[in-house]
Amino acid sequence: MASNAAVLLAVATLVAVCAVSSAQTKFGKFVVTGVVPCNTGTLIDVATSPAFPDANVELRCGGNAVAGARTSSNGSFAIEAGMTNALAALLGACELVVDTPLVKCDGKLPAAGALVSYLQGPLARLLSGVFQLAPAGFSFRSG
Repeated sequence: MASNAAVLLAVATLVAVCAVSSAQTKFGKFVVTGVVPCNTGTLIDVATSPAFPDANVELRCGGNAVAGARTSSNGSFAIEAGMTNALAALLGACELVVDTPLVKCDGKLPAAGALVSYLQGPLARLLSGVFQLAPAGFSFRSG
């Protein structure tokens, strides 16, 4: 019951932000920032793993790629998307996917598989018109 109330509150907040954004003739944005680790495992610790430079990161909502970015030399990335995808992110229908083979950052790692992470972030940041999220923790999925 409490989770339904949280979802309804999130939806109501999103509708209010979109209405304010529409009234100002601009829409908010949805920003995801983080660092991609070069490692395998579950919930990989980016603090103890080497970074994955020059990797393609996709934001997928409902199984469809909606935005993407390439990591910098230190493995960091920033993805921006429109607020239309924020509701999907709030409901857990979005994830980050790195299809670039891990063998590209370390020859000893598998050539098949992907790094995947769900998203996390405070709902309060939505009120500023910029919905900021981060990876919840990348995990390796074998291909």
